[in-house]
Amino acid sequence: MGGGISSLSKAVVVSPSSREDVDCEYTFIQVGVGDEGLDISGNCGNLSSMAGIFAVDSGICKPRIEGDRGRVRSWNTNTNKTIDTTFPVDGNGQPDLLRQEMEIAGVSGLASRIDVEFLHPAGARTGHLLPTGKPVDVLELPGDDLTEVSLVDATNPTVILPYHELRILLSIPTGEQISFGSQDTLDVLEKVRIAGALRMGLEPAAAQPKIVVVHPSYTHESAEGDLIVRALSMGVPHKAVPLTVGLCVGVAARIKNTVVERMLRTVDGFSKRDTVKLRHPSGVVEVGATWKDGEVQAASVVRTGRRLMRGDAYW
Repeated sequence: MGGGISSLSKAVVVSPSSREDVDCEYTFIQVGVGDEGLDISGNCGNLSSMAGIFAVDSGICKPRIEGDRGRVRSWNTNTNKTIDTTFPVDGNGQPDLLRQEMEIAGVSGLASRIDVEFLHPAGARTGHLLPTGKPVDVLELPGDDLTEVSLVDATNPTVILPYHELRILLSIPTGEQISFGSQDTLDVLEKVRIAGALRMGLEPAAAQPKIVVVHPSYTHESAEGDLIVRALSMGVPHKAVPLTVGLCVGVAARIKNTVVERMLRTVDGFSKRDTVKLRHPSGVVEVGATWKDGEVQAASVVRTGRRLMRGDAYW
């Protein structure tokens, strides 16, 4: 709360659930920065990883004990999707988040491992994994510009734009880096995002759909991971990558002929792995997707988290 940027201007409302085989429900609210707008059009991946843990910590539900770990099944009301969260528990079945198990990019120190699975993530807003039925779409932009994108709806609907396409739209010569902080770049990305939203049949909202620019990591000698990603959140560059965007890219990586799948064809060893390593401005995140009979069963990622404070909020 109160960070002055979209990734630190959020809220989650958690409650018990009467749904069969669901332990709790939650609604994610994106709070406007600089205004009083509240957007419930999508979900938040990082906060999804903590909703179930908060529910146990607050006495809303009990975890399903699996050895020394607990699992909570949550229902997200924004997208009508189910999320499984698995985390360490103590002898009383309470979350134990202080184990020194792993470290994630952008967060200092070791903490407990939290496994997050978004079950059947396709069609979170549009009802379809590929809202247009195609792995690649050509969008018409104001000024008669055309650009090639993939429109994928998994965990959140996302417009996936290749880096080289953005370079063409900005008339930037090969070898010159794109400045994601420049207003020209942000204006072009917003035009692409709005065009993508309309093509998906969505009314463009401030928080949805998301947009991410992708390019192969082998184009940068010092870059780790399989792909380099730069995403926007509420119209400004994200300091890492929104987790639902990363998960959506991970799903797109296994859909034949999407811009992501085509980029990854030449990455050594990728076809033998179940995960994709995404390089973002704060480090690397590894995302995965499981498939069965051509249907995506789950999108997965590993997180850490802990309680920062307890208190009352007034408005």
